[in-house]
Amino acid sequence: MDWIKLYEEDKMGMEKGKNTENLGRKAREEFLSKYPIESIPNLTIEQYVFGDDNSFSYWLRRRLCNFASMGNIYPEAFGVYTKKETGSQICLSRSYKEFSSDYEKAFDCLKKRIVNFLEDVKQENYYNIEKYKIDRRVRNMLMIVYFYDRFVPVCVEKTMDNCLKRVSISLEKSATMVEKNLALVEWKKTVPKLADWSNQMILDFCLWLNNKNIITNKEELCNNSIIEEAQKIEEEISSLYIEGASKEAIINVRVNQGTFRDLLLKRYNGCCLCGVKNHALLIASHIKPWAESEPEEKLDVDNGFLMCPNHDKLFDKGYITFDDDDKIIISDKLTENDRLFLNVDSRMHIHIELTESNKKYLKFHRENVFNR
Repeated sequence: MDWIKLYEEDKMGMEKGKNTENLGRKAREEFLSKYPIESIPNLTIEQYVFGDDNSFSYWLRRRLCNFASMGNIYPEAFGVYTKKETGSQICLSRSYKEFSSDYEKAFDCLKKRIVNFLEDVKQENYYNIEKYKIDRRVRNMLMIVYFYDRFVPVCVEKTMDNCLKRVSISLEKSATMVEKNLALVEWKKTVPKLADWSNQMILDFCLWLNNKNIITNKEELCNNSIIEEAQKIEEEISSLYIEGASKEAIINVRVNQGTFRDLLLKRYNGCCLCGVKNHALLIASHIKPWAESEPEEKLDVDNGFLMCPNHDKLFDKGYITFDDDDKIIISDKLTENDRLFLNVDSRMHIHIELTESNKKYLKFHRENVFNR
């Protein structure tokens, strides 16, 4: 089942997601203009505590609810807070009881924790952030508000666990919230039709799956995306009424303009054999040729290598191939001079470990393309 297509056809779900994202973005921009990181050390207790509807804590809890929900969280989670019944009495959470009634000193400690925490997130020192004595949901909210582009806007761990479950992402039980969040963001990048979606739309898609009680996985979503993109290329080429080398050339151009090449760039970041890094020179090479591939194989990232022009042509014409240990096999039809000028020798190998699917496609290449 093409869950992405069904989701996109669900106009209510799409409109809700876009509306939520727009409202959330505006609220976040307003909050950041009022409370940039550099302003935090200068906050007064009155500017921070939950009582004022324009305060730092109130923004996080209430005014940013269209950006991300903090769930059923109470004012004391913010460390320094006012009691609801008194309205003005400053209180400290258990994390700051060591300061007794010295609220100013406790508040200075809290501000330092927040700034240091955000600095660690900025520097991607994620292994450090669990040490901070800041309520988890507050910590999660700060993280996604100040570094929105990196994270899915989820503060509540149960919601995040549901999202991971719906797309079949399995992590260790000890995985932290930030590890879960980053796993979902990285997963998104590996699904062609989702790779360009915002993090908010990925969240909305996962919540839609949850509401529909659907569990899917990357393979299912990728296959549907791959088949759809491959069909579009086939239809475009068929409408031109061309065959042979011209058809092959146009297919190569279309493939190298799409998500197939983008995914190979993320996997290899250079020629997988010689390491050439200039993206303008790199070519998405099929292992099992397009004409021989099933629809789901045509744009399968495991059915591709990223290569420089020399090695792409050698591989495409069957003058080189690779064994299951990623080592190069060179055709006897290449002379020593050919090998020298085309930069191939028997010590070369693919520079990342082959997947099982790579090996399946390479078996076809060795048996049907390689010139022995």
